[in-house]
Amino acid sequence: MAATPTFAVEQNYSTVLIRLLVVLSCGFLLTACSIANLRPAALADGPPPNAAAHGRQLLTEASQRMGLDRLAEVGTYEVTANFDWSGFWSAMPMNSLPGAKNKDIRFRFTPGTFDGQLEFLEGPRTGEVYGIQSWEPYYRPTATAPVEKLNSRRYPWGLTAYHYIFETPLRLLSAPIVRYAGERTFEGQTYDLVFATWGDGTQRKDYDQYLVYVNQATGMVDLTELTITDFFLPVPNGMKNATVRYVDRHETSVGAWLPRQTVIQLGRPKAVDKDVYTYTLTDYAFDRTPAAVLYPMPDLPRYGDRKPEARR
Repeated sequence: MAATPTFAVEQNYSTVLIRLLVVLSCGFLLTACSIANLRPAALADGPPPNAAAHGRQLLTEASQRMGLDRLAEVGTYEVTANFDWSGFWSAMPMNSLPGAKNKDIRFRFTPGTFDGQLEFLEGPRTGEVYGIQSWEPYYRPTATAPVEKLNSRRYPWGLTAYHYIFETPLRLLSAPIVRYAGERTFEGQTYDLVFATWGDGTQRKDYDQYLVYVNQATGMVDLTELTITDFFLPVPNGMKNATVRYVDRHETSVGAWLPRQTVIQLGRPKAVDKDVYTYTLTDYAFDRTPAAVLYPMPDLPRYGDRKPEARR
């Protein structure tokens, strides 16, 4: 493989992070010295006897209602995304996809895996490809250029994170702990809550937590709270929980109901305009890209929905 590309701007992010986050982090640390606990109080003293079965049933039914089971049957899928960061947040070094602010990029994913890539469609990086295959990040200056090793945590972190967001809640069915967590009303709508995590359910420093909101009227997932234990840069614990809001789901050609917009918020759910950033999604396509394009390194093992032991 060719020599590793140099990304000088990435080398400065840690210094910039310290300078820009110091005031903000102090405020968060005063109010949140540990990672948020998304496990509702109803589960703290032990779940009801049917909580596990009911939680998995809700995730299964929501996945089917949104057609994610049909999405899982395609070889590859892709979508054009455009990221719009809000005011203050645009100046923060939290973007996992440098160069993508207000520029069209094309995501391509293999469902049920962590294998994917993005291609810049406009701007100074037009034509560049960043990808991850079997947890090995790579770079191509053009779509047909030889694969180069990518020494970066940002792009692979962003690719796997957005990939997982697309396929929640179907992917959460593989979590060892899934529990029905009661009801909650938000913006006048009543939701069934499903809590999901790994480990023994209490190790929130080591494992992400998810709280999925299933709309009782539609059976679809409108929003999900989550914690982020392994961000690509160090951030205060008070900034390690977020809300993902899925806006304007529509039925695609394979029968999957996918959003036209996804809103990322810091902390608990709030009004849709209170975002850190929002990305707009257009031109979903399925099996347009041959699977081989997402697997340019043929000798790597396939891990599917799991991580290799060395990365756990």
